[in-house]
Amino acid sequence: MNKITVVGCGVMGSSIINALMNGGLEVVIVDLNPAAAERFVQRGAKYAPSLQEAERTDCVLLNLPNHKIASSVMKAAGKECLKGRMLINTTTSSPDEVKEMDALAREFGMKHLDAKIENYPGDIGTKTAYLVYSGSKDVFDAAKNALDAIGTAVYLGEDVIGASIVDIAVLDVHFGAIATLAESVAYCIKYNYSVKTFIEQAQHILPIMLGGNYRAYAAECEPYTGKFEDASECTLRIEAIAMKTILDSMNAVGVKTPCGDSILDLFNKGIESGNGAKNVVAIVNELV
Repeated sequence: MNKITVVGCGVMGSSIINALMNGGLEVVIVDLNPAAAERFVQRGAKYAPSLQEAERTDCVLLNLPNHKIASSVMKAAGKECLKGRMLINTTTSSPDEVKEMDALAREFGMKHLDAKIENYPGDIGTKTAYLVYSGSKDVFDAAKNALDAIGTAVYLGEDVIGASIVDIAVLDVHFGAIATLAESVAYCIKYNYSVKTFIEQAQHILPIMLGGNYRAYAAECEPYTGKFEDASECTLRIEAIAMKTILDSMNAVGVKTPCGDSILDLFNKGIESGNGAKNVVAIVNELV
C-alpha cells in the first residue's frame, strides 16, 4: 500500500498522519478544519473536508472522537463512495459499537479491520507504539506497511470485537493503577518520603508481582468454571489481612483510600462466598 485516506486530524490523528508520511505513504486527509491539515499539506499531503470530496484511495482509516461521529461520517459518504474500499477504524469504541461499524462496513461492501491504540499520541511512529487489530486479515495483510509505520501491529484474529475487548480490559487495569498509584504517592508525601525513590522501586517490584497475577489468572480462568483449587501459597484470606494492614497504615496518617477500601471490600465478599482458602483470583466470581 502506498496511499491511504485518514479521516480525523486531531491530536491522535495528526500523530498517525505524521507516522504514515514518515513511513513513505501518500496521505489524503479528511477533516472539517483545513487549518489542522495545513502543516501536512505543506509536506505533500492532500486535503478534503469530506470523504465524498476526497481523492479516492483503496483504504480509509478513521480516527474520530467517538463511534457516533465515525458512523455519521461513514453514512454521509454512503455506499457509492465507500464500496470496495478497506476500512481501518482506530476510533475508541465498545464491542457492540464495533459490531455496528462492521455491519455498516459490510452493508457498504467494505472489508473492515478494527484497531485499538494502546499508547499516547507522542508514542505513535516509535518503537513504543503498540496497536491491536481484529477483523479482516486481508486488510491487515494489505495495509501491513502502513500499520508498521504507525507502531507495533498485533493481529488478534477474525473476531472483529477482539481488539475492543482487549483495549477496554487493559484500560480498566491502567486507570485502576493510576488511582491506586495516587493513594501510594499520597502515603509517601504524608511521610515526606521521596516519591521519585518510590516510583523507581515500584518499576522494579511491580512487574514481578504482576507477573504472578498474570500467570494465576491465565491458569485458573481459562477456561472459566467458577471453581478454584485451594491456594498453594497466599490465600485470599491472607491477602485480605495484608490489605487491611496496608489501609490501616495509610489511614493512620490521613491518606484517603477509596480504591483500597473497594479492594478490601471485594476481598471480603470473596471470603464470604466461601473462597477464603482459594487464590486471590477467585474474586472474579464476585464480578461475573
